[in-house]
Amino acid sequence: MFTGIIESIGKIESLDNNGGDIKASINYDNNKLKNLELGESVSVNGICLTLVSFNDINLTFDISNESLGKINPFKIKDYVNLETSLKFNGKISGHFVFGHVDGVAELIDIKQKDGCEVWAIKAPSSLSKYIAKKGSISINGVSLTVNEIKNGILKINLIPFTLEHTSFKFNKINDLLNIEVDMLARYVETILAKN
Repeated sequence: MFTGIIESIGKIESLDNNGGDIKASINYDNNKLKNLELGESVSVNGICLTLVSFNDINLTFDISNESLGKINPFKIKDYVNLETSLKFNGKISGHFVFGHVDGVAELIDIKQKDGCEVWAIKAPSSLSKYIAKKGSISINGVSLTVNEIKNGILKINLIPFTLEHTSFKFNKINDLLNIEVDMLARYVETILAKN
């Protein structure tokens, strides 16, 4: 479990195919991600992955074929958002992010407004019912608030701090983004369906 508060930006260094699964090596800043342990969960662009090896320069993860079918595919030299798992003795910012990507969305517009950027993102139609105005959403692992949602297009406001400290500063229109809806919306639907 994560909070969606990004700790560091990494860069995909290699992707090795292993019978359909992928071994990904990601260059990272070891001054920002500290006290790592083998086997721990790390959010990589919103995907909960198990750390299988690391050194002072690279993190290595195995990505299953099943996961690959649900996420925006990684490419070598892509920048990714990194966050270590939530520590329950620490501060909780953002919102609860599980690292279970629900689908892939498309960045369709970027507008400048008062020093910020307003992004319009087309969500998969199957997820629109889980997205609410002023509700929480995770985009590429970043905890964000939905400004508005209309006809499957959600808008988010990115402040300069978020742009500077996440991989969002490298994104452009037509990019694909991993999206995770707020888990509470899913539970509410499940409860209502049983009644």
